[in-house]
Amino acid sequence: MKRSKEILNGPEWANVRALFKSSGFTDDEISKPIVGIVNAFNSICPGHVNLRVVSERVKEGIVASGGMAVEFGTIGACDGIAMGHVGMKYVLPTREMIANDVEAMVEAHRLDGIVLVGSCDKIIPGMLMGAARINIPSILINGGPTLPGRMKNNPYGGEYIDHSIIQQSEGALKSGLISEKEFDWIENNAVPTIGSCAMLGTANTMACLSEAMGMSLPGSAAIPAVYSKRMAMAYETGKAVMGLIDHGISARDIINKESLFNAIRVNSAIGGSTNAVLHLLAIAYEAEVDLSLSDIDETSKGIPHLVPLIPAGEFTLLDFYESGGVPVVMSSLESVLNMDVLTCTKRTIKDNLSTIEMKDENIIRKLNNPVHTRPGIAVLKGNIAPDGSVTKPSAIPDEALFFKGSAVVFESEEDALEGIRNLLVKSGQVVVIRNEGPKGGPGMPEMYKAMKLLVGMDLGKDVCVITDGRFSGSNNGCFVGHICPEAYDDGPIRYLENGDEIIVDVLNGVIEAPSVDFDARKIIGCEKIKRRATGCLYNYRQNVLSASEGAIIKSRD
Repeated sequence: MKRSKEILNGPEWANVRALFKSSGFTDDEISKPIVGIVNAFNSICPGHVNLRVVSERVKEGIVASGGMAVEFGTIGACDGIAMGHVGMKYVLPTREMIANDVEAMVEAHRLDGIVLVGSCDKIIPGMLMGAARINIPSILINGGPTLPGRMKNNPYGGEYIDHSIIQQSEGALKSGLISEKEFDWIENNAVPTIGSCAMLGTANTMACLSEAMGMSLPGSAAIPAVYSKRMAMAYETGKAVMGLIDHGISARDIINKESLFNAIRVNSAIGGSTNAVLHLLAIAYEAEVDLSLSDIDETSKGIPHLVPLIPAGEFTLLDFYESGGVPVVMSSLESVLNMDVLTCTKRTIKDNLSTIEMKDENIIRKLNNPVHTRPGIAVLKGNIAPDGSVTKPSAIPDEALFFKGSAVVFESEEDALEGIRNLLVKSGQVVVIRNEGPKGGPGMPEMYKAMKLLVGMDLGKDVCVITDGRFSGSNNGCFVGHICPEAYDDGPIRYLENGDEIIVDVLNGVIEAPSVDFDARKIIGCEKIKRRATGCLYNYRQNVLSASEGAIIKSRD
C-alpha cells in the first residue's frame, strides 16, 4: 500500500480526506499516488526565478502519468548576492535547513514520492540529502544555467563571460588594468538572463553530479534556464517520478557507494567545484554510505580533467550543453565508471548511454586526450592540515602547482579583503585567512572575493591563498580551502605567523610549514578569535562537524 493511503483509507481517516477536499481535490485524485514537489522558487535568486513555471510543467507530467501533485516551498539563497559579507555565513547552514524541510513536510504528510525543483549551490545538495534521508521515490530537476555574456578577447580566452568575471574585474580596475567604462560594461553585460551562473561553479557542478549519480534525467543538468527544452524536461521529470513510484524505486536504490563514486569521477573530469567534496560527503552520510575524504581523493586521482569550462578553461555551460553535457562526459569515462547502477530512468547508466555519441571534442575530451592529466579535485595533507584540505588542480596555473612563499596572515575574510584592496599582499606570499571554518565563521563562508581580487590584479599564479573556509566553484588561481582542523578547533592554522615559509605541493598532495614546530607554539599559546554567534548560526556552531566530514549536522543516533 502507498504511504499516503495509510492516512486516507477508511472511515477513521475521513478527516484527512476532508482536508484535501477543502483544497479542491476530489476523491478520484486522492485515490492516486500523492507526489510532493519541493520548490525553491523565489524572486531574489536569479537561478530560481523560473522555478514556478518549471514546477507547473512537473505537475502536468505527474498528473498525465496518474498521480496527484502537491507543492511546498523551501529556501534558496543566492551565493553571489550573499558573497563577501556577513550573509555568506548563512549559506552553507541552509543546506541542512533544506534537508530538514524536505524530511518534515514529506513525513508529516506521508507523501508517496517527491520531485526536487531547485538550482544553485546549497539547494541541490540539501534537497538530495533530504531525499536520501527519507528514502522514498525521488528525482531532481534544476532550473538551468543562465546564458553567458559575450566579450571577445576576455581574460578566460574565449568569447563568453559570466558573473564571476565582475569581481575579477574589480581587481583589474584597482590595479589600473581596465578603465571604469570597461568595468561598467562588464557589470551590465556579464549576466544577460536568469539562471544559475554560466560557469562551472558549485550550482552547475551539483546539477551535473545529480545527473551523474542517476538522480536527474540524462541531459537535464545543462539545459539553459531560458530554453523551451527546460520546460519539456520538467514535464518528463514529472512522468519519471511516477515510474519510480510504480516500480518501488527509492532514493537509496539510486544513491549508493557505486553511484557516488561515479559522481566523484565525473566531478574530477569536469573540473567541478571544491564544494562538491563537502556535499558528496553529506549526501553519503544521509544515504548511510561509508564515504571518506580519502575515498574522494583516491577516486579523483585517476581521472584527468576533460572539460575546459570557466574557471578552468574558456568554455561556458552553454558550450557544454551544446556538446552533449553530462551524458557525453560519462560516455568518455565509460571504462572507469560503475555502469550497472540504477538511475531515475529505471534503467542503468549503461542503458542510458547506449546511444550517446561524441560531438565537439574540443569541449568534452576523451580520456586519451585530456585538458590536463591532473585531476579536477585533490586533497592535501601536512602539518598545516593533518586532517586534510581541498584544492582544485584543474583551475591552478601550471606555474603554481608547486608554490613556496612566506605567510601573510589575516584573522578574517574582512581583514584579508581590506589588506588586498590596500595592496598589502605581494608576489611570492601565501595569504592565510583563518577563523572562517564551519565553527569559526561560523558557517564556513567562501573566500571568493579575496581570490578573485588577486587574480584580477594578475597575481593568480604569484600568490597562494589558504584558509579553513571555503572557495567558490568559480575561483581560479592557487588556493587551498577546507583546512582541517580549523582554527576554532585549535588546528595548526591557528598558530601560523607572518613570515612562516609555507609549501603547497598540489601534485604530491602536501601542504606544509616545514620550519614550524606547532607543538611548541601551542605550548606558548595565542589568542583564540571567537566571534559571537546568535540565532541559527549559534545552533550551527554547536552541532556542525568538521569540513573533513562534510560539515554535516548529525541526523541519526
